[in-house]
Amino acid sequence: MNFFRLALPAALALALSINAFAQDDDDLAPRGGTGTITIITDPPNSDVFLDGEDLGKSPIIKKSFRSGPLKLVIQDQGKELINTRFNVWPNKENKYEGKTTMPSGTIKVTTNPDKCRVLLDGEMADRTDGGELTLNSVDAGDHTIGADGCGKYLEILIPVRGEQTTVVHLDVKTRKTTAKIDGEDVSEGAKKKR
Repeated sequence: MNFFRLALPAALALALSINAFAQDDDDLAPRGGTGTITIITDPPNSDVFLDGEDLGKSPIIKKSFRSGPLKLVIQDQGKELINTRFNVWPNKENKYEGKTTMPSGTIKVTTNPDKCRVLLDGEMADRTDGGELTLNSVDAGDHTIGADGCGKYLEILIPVRGEQTTVVHLDVKTRKTTAKIDGEDVSEGAKKKR
């Protein structure tokens, strides 16, 4: 009797997992046919590759293509922005719409005093010689931004998001910082260092 109590749940789990794999197979488009594809990106004019074939610039509208589970890659300025499976079902129009975001953003820095050396990830970036400093094409992710002025140094960890601007103010004299992305205060997540 104990054998059946143990064997029944195991058999049920095996049956459910086999069923789950069968459903995954149903989600794959069959090969050997032809369908049409429409690929639209926002913004347009990105390079589109489907299963390694260069389809040209987006948008791609109602182009005939072989069916099957294919790999869709969308690039812009040499950077891969989208890499996903795209099912092309035979005898159907298959559509993909996606927002492409460059994986880099901008940092705008002001300092007090208004003439400081600015460091990005520990490396000299430039100076705030009396005005705002703009650092373009900074990879998305967390970065340290620091200011060195009047014999003091202040550094914080800030987020950079793709195609957005992080506005940072480093007040070296009072040791206060602010960081905002498109008006949203991200100072809470920023960590002060030194």
